[in-house]
Amino acid sequence: MESKARYDVPAMKTAAALIAVAVIAHAEPVMEKQLLFGGATTKGWSPAESTVEISPSRVKVNPTALHWHVTVDYHGGEVKYPIGWPRFGRGITEPSRDWSAWDFLHMWVYTTSSRPVLPREPVGLGLHVPDRANAYSVRLTELKLNEWVEIKIPIARIPRPSDVRHIQFHISESDYKHGDKLDLFIDDLALLRYAQPTILDFAAETTVAFTDARSLAARFQLSGVKPGGAVPIACELRCNGKVVAHSTTPASRGPQRISLSLDKKLAPGNYELAVRAGNGDKATARVRLIESPWR
Repeated sequence: MESKARYDVPAMKTAAALIAVAVIAHAEPVMEKQLLFGGATTKGWSPAESTVEISPSRVKVNPTALHWHVTVDYHGGEVKYPIGWPRFGRGITEPSRDWSAWDFLHMWVYTTSSRPVLPREPVGLGLHVPDRANAYSVRLTELKLNEWVEIKIPIARIPRPSDVRHIQFHISESDYKHGDKLDLFIDDLALLRYAQPTILDFAAETTVAFTDARSLAARFQLSGVKPGGAVPIACELRCNGKVVAHSTTPASRGPQRISLSLDKKLAPGNYELAVRAGNGDKATARVRLIESPWR
């Protein structure tokens, strides 16, 4: 993978091809980016029953994009499987196989076809690891004809993100008619991660509890923390804007469970469970306390 740099999304149209790692600044949380394979290039990609080239004709971010073309052929391809699986892929070499410190596999995809409507599952994406049982595959059902679509696949879904050895795009010809044409333009194939501590998927373990509960717990994903690092996580329980319980604990990147001790019985009502990572990202969840039947 490449050296690091920083840039702003609105300004990256012409500069993105020159850098391999970047930071995107916009209304969303700040993200780091690392282009895979140094950007659009045919080097290393191996097509089967299809062709792949570099094209400047349809681009979203960079000056060029990968252009994958398939003409569905029910009579060609492999002898045993004439209605087969046109595909293109490439191996991933060290040290680029370890994706565990990243949050998303990202790309922009523009789709054209001789068909008026795409199949329900137009294209598949596979990520191979040393053992087949932990390989990851997904259908890119969100693709749309004649539109750029942003794909963001959470790295957490990959069973072995520390050793991703091969990436492959493919179609099943049985989903198409003989003679159908499909063209994919893939731009900005990259890994993304939050550049600052970020709380994801925050939720209380229970949304209703008794007033004499001794604790309340919540779960979330913490991103934007460097491997081996930690940030203080502040947790508060509030009622009508008043803090009735609080705690602070350090946390590292990844899935988290935080438990807030309740030292006294609380009044019934609606409460807000709030969490903050360092001095930055915040998240809240609503909790209702009801009178305990064992008072």
